[in-house]
Amino acid sequence: MPPAKKSRKLSRKDLNQLKEYGELDPFSNLGEENDLDDLISKAISRNGFGRLAAAPSQSKAKAKGHRGLAISKPPKASRPDAYSKLLKSLPTAPVATTKLGAATSEDEGEEPESDTHMDEDAAADVEVEYEVDEVEHGAEESESEGESDGDAETMDGGAIEDYMEKHVADDDSSRMHRRLAAVSQKEYTQVAVDEPLLGQAVLYSVDGQGVRPPNPNSTTPRLAKPLEKLNDGRSLSALQQRLLGWFDQYLDVVYADRSFDKEDEITTAYALHAMNHILKSKDMERRNKAKLTKAHAEGTDAGELRDQGFTRPRVLIVLPFRNSAYKVVDKLYKLASGGQDMNAPRFVKEYGPAGYEESVISKRKPDDFRKTFAGNIDDGFRIGVQLYRKTARVYTDLYHSDIIVASPLGLRMVTGSEGDERRDFDFLSSIEMVIVDQCDALLMQNWEHVTHVFGHLNMTPKKDHGCDFSRIRQWYLEGTAQHRRQTILISEYMTPEIQAVFNNNCRSIEGKVRIKPVYPGAVTDVVAQVPQVFKRLSVKRLQSAADDRFAHFVDHVFPELQKASTGDKHVLLFVSSYFDFVRVRNFCRDKCCSFAAISEYSTTSEAMGARRSLFAGELGFILYSERAHFYHRYPIKGIHRLVFYSLPEHPLFYTELLNLMLTSNDETASPELLSCTALYTKYDQLKIERIVGSKLASQLLTSERSQFTFA
Repeated sequence: MPPAKKSRKLSRKDLNQLKEYGELDPFSNLGEENDLDDLISKAISRNGFGRLAAAPSQSKAKAKGHRGLAISKPPKASRPDAYSKLLKSLPTAPVATTKLGAATSEDEGEEPESDTHMDEDAAADVEVEYEVDEVEHGAEESESEGESDGDAETMDGGAIEDYMEKHVADDDSSRMHRRLAAVSQKEYTQVAVDEPLLGQAVLYSVDGQGVRPPNPNSTTPRLAKPLEKLNDGRSLSALQQRLLGWFDQYLDVVYADRSFDKEDEITTAYALHAMNHILKSKDMERRNKAKLTKAHAEGTDAGELRDQGFTRPRVLIVLPFRNSAYKVVDKLYKLASGGQDMNAPRFVKEYGPAGYEESVISKRKPDDFRKTFAGNIDDGFRIGVQLYRKTARVYTDLYHSDIIVASPLGLRMVTGSEGDERRDFDFLSSIEMVIVDQCDALLMQNWEHVTHVFGHLNMTPKKDHGCDFSRIRQWYLEGTAQHRRQTILISEYMTPEIQAVFNNNCRSIEGKVRIKPVYPGAVTDVVAQVPQVFKRLSVKRLQSAADDRFAHFVDHVFPELQKASTGDKHVLLFVSSYFDFVRVRNFCRDKCCSFAAISEYSTTSEAMGARRSLFAGELGFILYSERAHFYHRYPIKGIHRLVFYSLPEHPLFYTELLNLMLTSNDETASPELLSCTALYTKYDQLKIERIVGSKLASQLLTSERSQFTFA
């Protein structure tokens, strides 16, 4: 028979003792000159830093200004109808088919958060009544964090435990050591997973874990009603169910099938996942605080209760533009129940669409261009989001924020470079979830900023920032936090840069999954009757691919361009990489060619003059970069011959440029004059797959023939 619960109120003396008990007193006199590595070593050794509650007689003087408070666990409420609906909408387990190879937010009435990362002055002003549920010693814990080799451990009643709690729990078992060794050495078992809705999914399993069943405690009940309101009363869509099915397992996820039609569903899914992670983490801290308070009142040992990191921020969301940040933060507001935030008007003014009406963009631009650049497209921003009671606060200090929403450039302005005096990246030390959305747009900015951010995640901070080492999780102290971090990358397509991050920076102990669609091929959308010739270049190795491509251009393509300068001068030379663009431009300048170069840095007048000259036949050719097309989508008229020095990353650009040959030429242009030549290598597999289709890609890459024509 379970022991009867009773409630007691804490005196001011007890509250003062609790306040002192949660501070980092042993290190308070060391100042900013602390040798943090030494402090971490002491914390790991656990000499004197265990959670042993002192007897009431050992407390310090009575606190001044605090009122008598009482602490209690809220009664276990029945599940609301909205939550029942949410549970019914959760996904079913994916089916493994083939092995490929081995290898501060609180609900009303609950206690205010006493997080060591919280502003102490603000915490001292909170006056709420708490109650502590007291049970017999040894009966307060129903969960065990001991060693287990099962994929889904059980709790009381036989239910599978929450994957989140299991993922973040300190675990010194032999299996955990095997998994850490496996991800460190990139030893995965690749499993093809049947995903008819998402596309081709490949699971990189760690230690033979394989595909797990859905998380039984996927979403905290607190988010049920806000989610229902956010979705306008609708249940989770099939796409959201499948994505959350992967997110909830704390796998690293790459999803390479983003589109603007799916944007709202995708952003809602990862905003829900991020909010759920924060709320569950805070619930865990409150439960542990209640245990500490109870043990403190009884003068007993509460044991080690570790539930924090070095700093407060847990989730980092990386986005390319302010308009994207506005949409995501707005969803976080709504999921936090939409309480009043005094900074909301400022946020709407600085991030919202006011003054950036879509009508400013020409209606002749493609739909994806209008949606990408509608609103505020500033790419240098960062904003902290703090969860407090039933709302989200924005513009909070990064060290007092739960979620950081920023662009790579905005983060780089703070993290700086080696040698900068005022650089700071300690706020990234305890990130447990990174979500990078619109990777395709970030590639058109400066991807080096993205890799720089990943290089500074989960590093040991230079200062302690007031943290309580006795509450810091053991894997932070041991330097293995990067293996507990979940990374989610979302893009319209896969690129070598995204694949490199997936290979080198996605190292979760739960494994990882890569999801991309089956491509029908962009060539099927070409309307212009233009022969499309694909030439595969002979390349010895990846490191020399750029040099081999340039050598082929100098020996074979450039002589033809020189001949065209005396005949049909309507040639467009498209270059995907900006480094290749600069190399070709400098070579053509040295050869005194009649050409014009249009890049993202070209002025409007320069681009207009080049386009006018090409249409009039006054130029030999135009050198055109992919970034220029991404940012401007110039309707270049009079193209008779299109040469792809390198194929575009975005398959839509291939279709657009070829169709320009049909729509931008007058009726006097002979169809025999129109042609398209595309150069590629065997290392352009991802580009080729998107342009010619998944079925034909292998043939173009492995066939003995080196030239293929599509008419």
